Amino acid sequence: MSPEEKKRRKFIKQMTGLGVLGLASGAGIYFAPDLKANELRLRPPGAVPEDQFLKLCIKCGQCLQVCPYDAIELEDIDGGASVGMAYIDPFKRGCYLCEAFPCMLACPSGALNHEHDNIKYVEMGVAYLTNVDGCLALQNKKVPNSAIDKIFEHTKMLTADEKKSKKVELIGNEREKVKLQKQLLIKLEKFREQPCTICADMCPYPTPSDAIGMIKKDGGLIPEIREACVGCGACVELCPTQVLKIIPAQTYASVYKKGKK
Repeated sequence: MSPEEKKRRKFIKQMTGLGVLGLASGAGIYFAPDLKANELRLRPPGAVPEDQFLKLCIKCGQCLQVCPYDAIELEDIDGGASVGMAYIDPFKRGCYLCEAFPCMLACPSGALNHEHDNIKYVEMGVAYLTNVDGCLALQNKKVPNSAIDKIFEHTKMLTADEKKSKKVELIGNEREKVKLQKQLLIKLEKFREQPCTICADMCPYPTPSDAIGMIKKDGGLIPEIREACVGCGACVELCPTQVLKIIPAQTYASVYKKGKK
């Protein structure tokens, strides 16, 4: 584990342990609603507009604790004014659009809108292809084992068998985390040394082909971002060559239809 990762994990533990009351007595930086983050972060599903989010998020970490995929992190001291606030780094772990959206229901402040716990309201951002030539599908190359192994390494929860071997009791939310993350890893296994369509085939949107699909180009295939894309970031995490990114707080219409009649 790198020093940066150790620092981040230590910070998350400290922030989660503080809770609402601890934060209420913290330094002034925890209450700086008019300050902006150094960069626009990808927020969890249900997040209100950024200006409101910065005012409402109380950095309690409850959304992080209930996320089945460990996708949510809390901003560390490098995050500027948004220190302690919830965000998602899709290069580490995307959001897998849980059916019940537990992160929204766990939010006590309204930073994640409880009334938007349905996929039709989710607008986290939108994906885009940054480097067409780097796409394995365009090159007709297969998914290397190293790309799948990377996802396994980034999965924070132990599998059920590992938990059992360590005699750690699985209860409630932890049991569900293990179950869902294990299912994710099982799905990924079938892509080892296979033609790459991983971004489209693993998209967690209820009807994946409405959000992303593969289209022909120059004798190969490339991903096409489609109107239903909600910017969950799963394709970014899973892409073997990291040629996909997310523009936070934007929609398909605002990015792909801008200027079109």
